Amino acid sequence: MAEKLASMQGVVQNMNIPQTETHRKGAGFIPVGRWGKQSGGPQNEWSFQLEQGQKLKKISIDHGDDVIYSLMFTTESAGGVLNTSNKFGGWNGGQTVSEVTFDSDEEIVGIKGSIGTKAQYTIISSLSFVTNKTTHGPFGGATSSEFSLPWENGSLVGFYGLAGYYIDGIGVYLRQLLKIGTWGKTLPAGPQNNWSFKLEPTYHLTKITIDHGDLIYSLMFTAQHGELTYTSEKMGGLNGGEKVSEITFDGDEEINGISGTIALSRGTYAGHTVISSISFMTNKKTHGPFGDVRGAPFTVPWDDGSFAGFYGLAGYYIDSIGVYLKATNREAGSGY
Repeated sequence: MAEKLASMQGVVQNMNIPQTETHRKGAGFIPVGRWGKQSGGPQNEWSFQLEQGQKLKKISIDHGDDVIYSLMFTTESAGGVLNTSNKFGGWNGGQTVSEVTFDSDEEIVGIKGSIGTKAQYTIISSLSFVTNKTTHGPFGGATSSEFSLPWENGSLVGFYGLAGYYIDGIGVYLRQLLKIGTWGKTLPAGPQNNWSFKLEPTYHLTKITIDHGDLIYSLMFTAQHGELTYTSEKMGGLNGGEKVSEITFDGDEEINGISGTIALSRGTYAGHTVISSISFMTNKKTHGPFGDVRGAPFTVPWDDGSFAGFYGLAGYYIDSIGVYLKATNREAGSGY
């Protein structure tokens, strides 16, 4: 499992998505990702964005047993007018074309997939689209380097990435202010189990305190604005932890991703779904992992400056974690 997480971290470390014209088109949105290949020439960049008033009607996936060759998107505008995007990827053709057609009240609320290699290229080997009704997929074939990203209903604005012979990398455009996640426990819990830390607009996150052992017991956050310092209450840790680690961020250091693992707790309070390990990626380095790297991995990168806080469920331990994101101060997007 340690090798698994190391592989995932290799995908998301040093995330600096090129600010090309294709990327700038989504300036009013939050680009989240990418997963897969991290760099390529302008001819390899692809981007699909929903225009205002459009609804995603269909996705065409050209795939094999272990690779996604290409993607095409069909939208529906007012009056039932259909528009189909260019084919992204698939320079050498595919094997099987699958079509996902969405109901009128169906919205994509997440993607899942895995990263592999094809002819020594880093590629997206499998892909699923999660909606408010069902999961479409997986298409292609899964590997051990999995990724998943859930988001709130109505947040999706488009997709982007790198492509050539195959779909080499994929990310999503999401609306300007949103919550992504959570990862970990998914069952409902009482209000006392909800935790949230939101970063005030003028504050900079300066420290995270992690109480951990073979899982993550609690988290505390410290933020600063000028001479003013704010430290949150302790999130989780009702029964205390074993080791306390502190991450102190430089003045120009920004969180641009997290990764971790989800597993069942052990010992006295065994059998609970918890965050068993966590790492915090920045524009300078990766801090962690803290806890015990075991169970199902997760990872999510985002643009520098997008981070706005964390939230989730907690009790004796950190049961789940999600992220608040905001749009960066770039040129406004296409009417959103």
